[in-house]
Amino acid sequence: MPRVKFPLALGLLAFSLSVFDVPAKEPKLKAEELVAKHLASLGTPEARAAVKNRVVSGSAQMIPRLGGTGQLAGKGNILSEGRKLRFAMGFSALDYPGDQIGFDGERMTVGQIRPGVRSDLSKFIYTYDMFMKEGLLGGVLSTAWPLLDLAARQPKLDYTGLKKIEGKQCHEVKYRAKKGSGDLQVSLDFDAESFRHVRTQYRLVQPPMMVSTPGQSSGQRDTVYTLVEQFDGFKEVDGLMLPHSYKLDLTIEGQDRTIMTEWVVAVTQIAHNQEIDPKYYVVQ
Repeated sequence: MPRVKFPLALGLLAFSLSVFDVPAKEPKLKAEELVAKHLASLGTPEARAAVKNRVVSGSAQMIPRLGGTGQLAGKGNILSEGRKLRFAMGFSALDYPGDQIGFDGERMTVGQIRPGVRSDLSKFIYTYDMFMKEGLLGGVLSTAWPLLDLAARQPKLDYTGLKKIEGKQCHEVKYRAKKGSGDLQVSLDFDAESFRHVRTQYRLVQPPMMVSTPGQSSGQRDTVYTLVEQFDGFKEVDGLMLPHSYKLDLTIEGQDRTIMTEWVVAVTQIAHNQEIDPKYYVVQ
């Protein structure tokens, strides 16, 4: 019987193990673990606790991508204190002076672009007020950001895994408020390496209105609203890593029209623990 030399036998054994030994699948990340890593990426517990309120200001642009004309330049501001939040963009245009949205901790108020008329962005946010009541709008730029206080908010978080967004790997978490979410779907995306919050997507599919005849119903279609917030340009401010580039994209695909509008806020200043009059959280 031919004999196999010992080194060759070891080589055959190693080969067989490499072929048949399948590595164990990595355990799925839990939503609570992801939130903990995200908060650590934002700053230490001491730095986070030291912030009582925040004033964010910068330049703003409104860029119609489809269904509109005329790019506008103006200013953007986000004021926040605890759950209170004021989101504002102002432009010097008669047909679109901007958006003013406030939440005083109890009630949401929204400005109008002319008497009795709200912008598409303000109308969407006003109709589905969990944007403000949950503190989602503005991400970590706001002290109302719900992941800062999960115990009080008690949302349902569902970690759905990794996905690529513009070529970058991100962890995705589905967010559902404890109550009042309705049909609004919310996805939070975090950079796979840094665990910084880089994107939120809100999506709503609204069925067509009831019509009187079968012939009318055959031509009806859903209206789909998609609002995407994107955050970039993170810099340290008072021990916290906060984004200095903020972009919103609103798409409305309806029965008679499709519109796509983009807003870009370049943050130039972030200040903490300022004197803020409570009336600023109510839009007059």
